[in-house]
Amino acid sequence: MQMFKRSLAAVSLLAPGMAIAHEGAHGGGLTSGFVHVISEPDHLAIVCLGAALIGCASWAVRGLGRKRALSRQASSRARD
Repeated sequence: MQMFKRSLAAVSLLAPGMAIAHEGAHGGGLTSGFVHVISEPDHLAIVCLGAALIGCASWAVRGLGRKRALSRQASSRARD
């Protein structure tokens, strides 16, 4: 686990340089940023991938919570 934390810290130090996807002015507000993301196929693909990963993780965690709840119910019924 300690190695994972160190690797994550090293990657996060390199991330600001990688975050500059392309040169040019990146001015504008929230609306122009949103339009930029949905109008560029590569940006949109990353957003969709991130949403899919978050959805899968949420689904898995919820399923694990339901299994634990059912297990608790079964063990409390067995005790009664």
